[in-house]
Amino acid sequence: MVAAVVVALGLTSATLVWANSMITPVHRVGQPTNTLGPTPTAVSAPPTPTPTPTPTPTPSPTPSPTKKATMKSSGKFDNTTLNLNAAGSSGTLRTYTVRTETSSGLDANKVAAQIAAVLNDPRSWTGKGSVRFALVAEPAKASFTITLASPVTAAKSCAITSGTCLVGTEVVLDALAWKNTAATYGSDAAGWQSYLVNHGVGTALGKKPANCAKAGKPAPVMMAQQATLGGCAANAWPYP
Repeated sequence: MVAAVVVALGLTSATLVWANSMITPVHRVGQPTNTLGPTPTAVSAPPTPTPTPTPTPTPSPTPSPTKKATMKSSGKFDNTTLNLNAAGSSGTLRTYTVRTETSSGLDANKVAAQIAAVLNDPRSWTGKGSVRFALVAEPAKASFTITLASPVTAAKSCAITSGTCLVGTEVVLDALAWKNTAATYGSDAAGWQSYLVNHGVGTALGKKPANCAKAGKPAPVMMAQQATLGGCAANAWPYP
């Protein structure tokens, strides 16, 4: 009987110890292995800036050299076949013929008709009635000749000044100058060509070179007008 009581007490104590162990928290010595918290955000290294490419400079175009106008020299000429009477009946009659160098590309009859219109104009040397001009086809009947020649051919005869020169009874007009209007005349090709005729024929008539007398006034036709006007206005006529 005593033994049974002892056994029962032992079982009761054991049961109490087990139950106590189930409700009493267990304290463990040491640090926790993991700390819970927000995951740190990784700091990314700033991106390496991409270098801006240096633009390749566009090379400036090399200006082409200004091509100087030229004209071939054939040394051969076409004579006009026209005969045109002088305008009016007063004044000394001067007959003339016209010829053009074949390499100039100028038609002898067209040029001759244009020159006749200039010389018969009352603004030309006929203006004062002391002289008149008739175009003839036969060189033997001409008192002087008007020749349009290339610069090379013309230079063999005389020194061209302002597009014209005189050798004996031959008035030489620079055919290249005839086809390329001087800057002093702008776009007035007909005015420039009329100047060449009147200036050249004026030399044959014994007229002397002149200069601009007063700024703003018409330049004397015997003034060299190819490069500068000296303050005067371009003028193709002896009696404008």
